[in-house]
Amino acid sequence: MDSRKELAALRARWEAHDALQAADRAFKRMDPVAAYQGRPPPFPLVSPFGEHEGRLDFRCLPLGEIPAYRSFERVDLTGATDARRGQLGQATWVDCLFDRVAMETNCGKSFVRCRFHRAKLSHSSLAGEFIDCDFTGADLSHTRAAEVRFTDCRFDTANLVDASWLRTHFVNCSFTDAKIGNAAWAHARFVGGRPNDEQLASAMAPHAVFVDRVDEG
Repeated sequence: MDSRKELAALRARWEAHDALQAADRAFKRMDPVAAYQGRPPPFPLVSPFGEHEGRLDFRCLPLGEIPAYRSFERVDLTGATDARRGQLGQATWVDCLFDRVAMETNCGKSFVRCRFHRAKLSHSSLAGEFIDCDFTGADLSHTRAAEVRFTDCRFDTANLVDASWLRTHFVNCSFTDAKIGNAAWAHARFVGGRPNDEQLASAMAPHAVFVDRVDEG
């Protein structure tokens, strides 16, 4: 999804009121009890535009309300925005795409095998856990987090300048060419992967712990 023309077309399709209503209705009908108990939901999530490359097609959606305590799998939210003040919230996201999203949001409960290539998430709040997620080229500057756990995540070429991630736990994460600047990582713990000393030169990481081997973490 590289051309401006294609991006414009994907955004324009949501200008139809019935398309937005259908998207909002689909998210709201997800059953939180079924998600909690691990059962298939009685109303599976569907997109008014079907699927794109095996995922539900919500590309460039201006997010509305995303109910809490739902579990969403294989959703493509590439290019989505918070134009309607939507939040990713206290939901579980599995194998979803958030490439090039542009939003200041609350990223809540759990993200598993999700991709955030070149996502613009500056000033967002992060919580919960992220497992095998790819933030390559993402803008995470000025984000806030506390006691978040990142496992097998990639922050290569990401912008982490002025991020304040307190007591955050990183396991097997990569930071190749990431911009860290004056990020604040007090009491953070890095196991099996860490930014190099040059990247951390201007960062504030009092009481941070660095462990080389995963089995020591």
